[in-house]
Amino acid sequence: MINIEFVRGDSMKSNYAFSLDGAKIAYNVSGQGPALLLLHGLGAYKEMWVETGWTEILQKYFTIIAMDIRGNGESDKSYDSNFYTINNIINDINIVISECGFKEYSFFGHSYGATIGLQLCKCTKNVNKAICAGTMFGDKFFKEMVPKSIYEYEDILSRKKNNTLDELNLTMEDIEWIETKDFELAIAQYKALNKWVGVEVEEIATNLAVYSGTNDNPQVLQNLIINEDKIKKNNITFKIFENLHHGELVSKTSIISPWALEFFLK
Repeated sequence: MINIEFVRGDSMKSNYAFSLDGAKIAYNVSGQGPALLLLHGLGAYKEMWVETGWTEILQKYFTIIAMDIRGNGESDKSYDSNFYTINNIINDINIVISECGFKEYSFFGHSYGATIGLQLCKCTKNVNKAICAGTMFGDKFFKEMVPKSIYEYEDILSRKKNNTLDELNLTMEDIEWIETKDFELAIAQYKALNKWVGVEVEEIATNLAVYSGTNDNPQVLQNLIINEDKIKKNNITFKIFENLHHGELVSKTSIISPWALEFFLK
């Protein structure tokens, strides 16, 4: 849900599937056992699961399927927001899982990937267990936070085109990020998200675990805390890790993995 961008290392050999609308979807497969789908955050890519150590840990127990969500990594991209509907993304997932020889699977997603995970927990019966890190229940993200991101990105894009970025108080890190980011692509993805419908706690029927960190995006953390009673009443596993910010919910593998493995293997 929040942009966390990783620096891409050497890529593993990728496999490719073609979705119902013809979009090419890239994915990697490793390990053996029941299927576990891994979905990254917005602006990231499937190799982050190798780079953060998750693949090495999880492939001892599962067939790991790490997928580039459309618009990211090696998967096809579009500047048309209709390309990024939740139905298209769920179709992508179903086809990749099927091509790997599975029908049922478990799921682990971070940020944007976790937001997709909640949709899967509502819309499909094929998910056995799911862990969603750094996401929110309900419509607040889609209807309040996303429009703000669209406005901010459109403003930066306009300033970039008109050479007026110097009117902003930018650090060198900010400038480097702006120079490398494809804002038109990000805006298309956010405009699609603006049309998604949020998932309420009571709509979850899958065996789900959600977690955040005390230094996570304040609105994400607040949403989970506000919903804590409902979450526990609905038998959803719940955890807030001390001193972890949004990106560390996936990068601090040594802290998170014992808890995640306990959930997946029990």
